[in-house]
Amino acid sequence: MEKFIHVLYDYIIEYIVRLIGVLLITTVLMQIFTRIFFKIPFSWTDELARFTFIWYCFLGSVLTMHKKMHLGIDYFESKMKERGRFVNRVFVNAIQIFFATLLAYYGYKLLGIVGRQKSPIMRIQMKYIYSVLPITGVLYLILSVHEMILHVTHKKVGQELTADSLKGDVQI
Repeated sequence: MEKFIHVLYDYIIEYIVRLIGVLLITTVLMQIFTRIFFKIPFSWTDELARFTFIWYCFLGSVLTMHKKMHLGIDYFESKMKERGRFVNRVFVNAIQIFFATLLAYYGYKLLGIVGRQKSPIMRIQMKYIYSVLPITGVLYLILSVHEMILHVTHKKVGQELTADSLKGDVQI
């Protein structure tokens, strides 16, 4: 399971986020270039930049969660005893699982609503744009369930579990 998580998030998702980031920057620079030199920008660059920004933000948030870089307030957790920290971490993981499930479920339902709509300029079906919602929900869910299992089975309180700390436990 560790290898699957590592490949999925550290290689596949990270590569996709980087690719979308390059596309976003290229599109915005093209918009600026055509506006300055031709006085009339391409009409589609604004819409493509908006769509790539949506995908970049959602998939980037998954990477941020995977790398444990999300903003957090650990003041109260640092004041807790070991058992309290353990229970708090289980609670936080349960909330993450709940949120991920809602995001995946309602994101999928939204695809049925916007399935026939097309973007105004590029005429892309909006279901392709909004599909990032259930994808992100599933990616959050995989990560949150994995972290919950690691936390409960290893009972490592007060320190984050990483692939390196579990190297002896992983069968590859």
